Amino acid sequence: MTQISPVTQFTDALATYRSERDVGLALHRLAEATVGVKLFTMTADNPAGGYVRRVYSSDETAYPVLGTKPIVFDDTYRKMTEERFVYVANSIEAMRGDFPDLDFIVSLGCGSAINMPIVAGGEMLGSVNLLHQEGWYTPDRVEAVKLLVAPAIACFLILRSRFTI
Repeated sequence: MTQISPVTQFTDALATYRSERDVGLALHRLAEATVGVKLFTMTADNPAGGYVRRVYSSDETAYPVLGTKPIVFDDTYRKMTEERFVYVANSIEAMRGDFPDLDFIVSLGCGSAINMPIVAGGEMLGSVNLLHQEGWYTPDRVEAVKLLVAPAIACFLILRSRFTI
């Protein structure tokens, strides 16, 4: 019996998606296979509208997909858009001060995070946010997460073209 590769599973899922959730789930499963993830979310940016919206969550009870929040067009946003800065914290202590909901994140068994901006054409499309147990995102896994950028661009472009962001 031949095993289907994670990339083939991803492309098959995008070829047959029916909902916004299907698109996010395809990338979530690829992230699980590539680097591992305990909590996975995607947030789409609408810079012209001045807001972001969570478009996918692997745990909709903890982090539901609803509502919007304003974009803070600050130096961090500029750095994420122009430099494609990837935030990596591999411990609860490293996350302290960056996550207002850190206690809740820890209660979910997470203590490391990667927040990866997804940029195309010089515009921030959104971010992919991966959380796992403390110490999970080793240098090798941080390098491997970069393999998700092109698939994430495809996902965000699909979301923008087919759904209201």
